[in-house]
Amino acid sequence: MLELELPSVPGAGLEGPGLLLSLLRSRSQFLGRMSRELASCTSQEEVFRCLGRGVMPELGDWCDLDVLQDGVLQRAAAFRAPHGELHGPRGSAPSLLARRVARSGRPEFLQGPDEQVAVFLSSSEEELPRIQAAGPLDCMAVPLRSGGELVGVLSFASREPRLHLDEDALALAEDLAGCVALALETDRLRQELERTRHQAWRQAADFQTLLDVIPVGIGIAYDRECRHILQNAWFARMHGLPLESNISLGAPDGERQPIRYLDEKGHALAPEQLPMQRAAATGREVLDVELELEVNGQRRGTLVISAVPLFDEAHRSRGAIGTIQDVTARKRAMEAQRFLAESSAALSSSLDQEQTARTLVRLCVPALANVAAFCGWRRDGTLGMLTVTHADSSLQHIADEVARTFAIPEGHPIHEVMMSGRPRLIPVLQEVDSWYAGGEAQRLGPCHLLGVHSVMLIPLTTPQGVAGVLLLGSPERACTEDDFTFAKEYAAHATYAIDNARLYREAREAIALRDEFLGIAGHELRTPLTALQLGLQRLVRESATSGDPTRLSKWVVTCQRQGERLGRLVGDLLDVSRITSGRLPMVLEEMDLSALVEEVAARMGPELEKVRCPLVLKLQSPLPGRWDRSRLDQVLTNLLGNAMKYGQGRSIEVSAMATPEGVCVRVRDEGIGISPEDQARIFGRFERAVSERHYGGLGLGLWISRQIVTQLGGHIRVESTQGQGSSFTVELPRWVEE
Repeated sequence: MLELELPSVPGAGLEGPGLLLSLLRSRSQFLGRMSRELASCTSQEEVFRCLGRGVMPELGDWCDLDVLQDGVLQRAAAFRAPHGELHGPRGSAPSLLARRVARSGRPEFLQGPDEQVAVFLSSSEEELPRIQAAGPLDCMAVPLRSGGELVGVLSFASREPRLHLDEDALALAEDLAGCVALALETDRLRQELERTRHQAWRQAADFQTLLDVIPVGIGIAYDRECRHILQNAWFARMHGLPLESNISLGAPDGERQPIRYLDEKGHALAPEQLPMQRAAATGREVLDVELELEVNGQRRGTLVISAVPLFDEAHRSRGAIGTIQDVTARKRAMEAQRFLAESSAALSSSLDQEQTARTLVRLCVPALANVAAFCGWRRDGTLGMLTVTHADSSLQHIADEVARTFAIPEGHPIHEVMMSGRPRLIPVLQEVDSWYAGGEAQRLGPCHLLGVHSVMLIPLTTPQGVAGVLLLGSPERACTEDDFTFAKEYAAHATYAIDNARLYREAREAIALRDEFLGIAGHELRTPLTALQLGLQRLVRESATSGDPTRLSKWVVTCQRQGERLGRLVGDLLDVSRITSGRLPMVLEEMDLSALVEEVAARMGPELEKVRCPLVLKLQSPLPGRWDRSRLDQVLTNLLGNAMKYGQGRSIEVSAMATPEGVCVRVRDEGIGISPEDQARIFGRFERAVSERHYGGLGLGLWISRQIVTQLGGHIRVESTQGQGSSFTVELPRWVEE
């Protein structure tokens, strides 16, 4: 509440009965001055001050202004002449007279002296004594109205006999109330306008912020032809153009940008065919139009554009607003999922490993790369590109030549990925020196020959290890992380197909090996069984006819030898079962290895004599150690038996000696020898270096020997030259722990 003490007006003493006329000669002059002063006020406080300065002493020496706030009448200002008492703080309760006028909406006038004047001017019983002490004579109150609605009450009182209030003063107060109400309403409207402007500014700022950060391109055109289109920041970034540029295709020649929008067939759209122009021209919305964006001749992505028209007061189209969403990533993801689904179906259509590899690289071109290759181990043990596909058919013959001739050396990136199983992205190939050999143009790597400058290497990892490496190359652009991520996802799908093809091949090989083994095993078992049966039959006949002990003994020995052979074959089969299940038992004991060699040699002496193989022993004796006697006997028997089988008619040398690491046993023959490519596989199960038709056997002896030697902590190896014999070496630690 504004409480104002007013200065005394010169000449306004109690003696001047004509004071009102002397200060204000006419009612119109007073109202004119107050109207001008109130109209110049720029705030509610100024209205209060103007009221306080202007109404006294013309309308008494006591003035209250009460206003309605949220439907409640409250004191807003109180003015008293200097010699009067202040009348309550701002916000306090209004007088009874003001409340009566607020309820009735009509002015009221009371003349005194009368006790009723003090009662009507007081707001409470506590205030009544102070009002009575002030001694008011006359009082009046008039309503303040704005637009026909009550907004407050203006009250006056006089304590001076010569400032007697009358009907003329009441009429003047009513006119003044209209001026005050107008000034208060003007101030309210001014504040409302300021709030509205501030709110509009904030909304505009918020909208601008929204335009700046929303991940949707927005264009606005305020002309029906959309010759000038404003854009937000996202729109500008999407097109790669400055924010202030005019991106309308119908812009004047000097403002036109190098933009084209292409339909699904790759045809460029004319300006009038674009969604914003169509919406502005027809007055109807155009929704979800998918177009390809091209800027400066380069494709930038796929857009979905919608547009709605803008209308003027007469509902005539005056422009359009367009929204642009970049759906490139979403479209690529959908295409990627479709590609993966289709490729998975294609890869699963064949269980042939080579055909699956060819399908694998064929699907990659040109969907993932311009050049694709599947790298793996060749039959000769070298790493190479097994199949290559090039997007340019004129270069396919070079791709085929690379696949046929190029061997990938150690240290090459493909070799590193093959060995480590870690994928690798090489955005710029020239940065990797190991792709080249000596920097000579004629010796550049296969990727250079194929015109590839950016490469992705993805290992196809199966539970058994890396089955191969998928090479994807591009001659035009650097491969990105997104390309790399999708290539790895594709490789993961392809790995299942490659692994399935491998499992299918291994299953077929296992079936073929099983059939072959069953045939060989049947033949191998039938041979000693037939000999045993013949021997027994001859033994029966000899015992029935002559009963000569010498003749009978010969056939008994024959039967015994065939039975032992049959027992060894059955034992080998049992050992296969034990080894594959991890249950090959070992009984360790202290023994002399030289003595065991001599024992085996003596036992096999008759067979050696039969095939005319002289045996030479070079033994260091004794050779004590802790081993499994029966298992070493089995190893020595297998090695000596092989030497005897493949070196018939030639000498065999068996040596045993101590070494710094333990002991070494070597069995050397002068037989047919073993080719280099067969040396790596002869220690495999059911493997042999020559045809079983010529030499027989189950192909288990060397495999079982290696398992036994390995379980004893040793190693077995072969050195051989075709036509010059073979040498098998067994190295063992002396003391094997349990």
